[in-house]
Amino acid sequence: MEYATGGQNANFQQSKDRRQLGDSDEYFNAQFAAKAYYLDPGESGCGHTSGEMMVATIGAGVVVTIHDKDLQIGGMAYLLIPDAVLESFPNINPLNSELLTKAFKPLDDCIALMKQMGAGKSRIKIRIMGGASYEGDDSDRGTKNYILVKQYLADKGLMAMSEDINGSYIRRVHFFPSSGHAVRRILRRQSDFDITQGQERAFEEAF
Repeated sequence: MEYATGGQNANFQQSKDRRQLGDSDEYFNAQFAAKAYYLDPGESGCGHTSGEMMVATIGAGVVVTIHDKDLQIGGMAYLLIPDAVLESFPNINPLNSELLTKAFKPLDDCIALMKQMGAGKSRIKIRIMGGASYEGDDSDRGTKNYILVKQYLADKGLMAMSEDINGSYIRRVHFFPSSGHAVRRILRRQSDFDITQGQERAFEEAF
């Protein structure tokens, strides 16, 4: 598994700026009989090995999966646009261009890795998932995240073939890069909301 923004490289050359996976990031999932790599907000990964999957738990953020069916390779990016950018939505403030570039870096890295692995633009299938609307979130971060991600893909000439967007629940996505298969679980427990919202808030504050 190749991690484009953080993570450990299982099959390819590791870059010096990638963090090492801890026990909570890499594990064997008996339910799916697969070795799982967990993605946090702002991370992405690519792979081609059967028996591996990428997992992300998403709230207002958006996950993009990319799969090349012929080469049986796939990637996933977890995007979360910072509030400093969303505040000027739908007109993006040019002063926030650096933040926007940083926010989309996981997707850019994922696309670049897919190209390095030989992925063809005419063969890839793209999915978008996430963008939850939390109760009490008057700014509707989830919808704005989704719109900006979809527009970013369109600007690159890429179109999502399927979407699972919005709603008031947390999603956990299990993505298998070799087959392109994705399993979405709905999480409704308050503890899931608290943990996911906390992770996304911490990521935004880090900006």
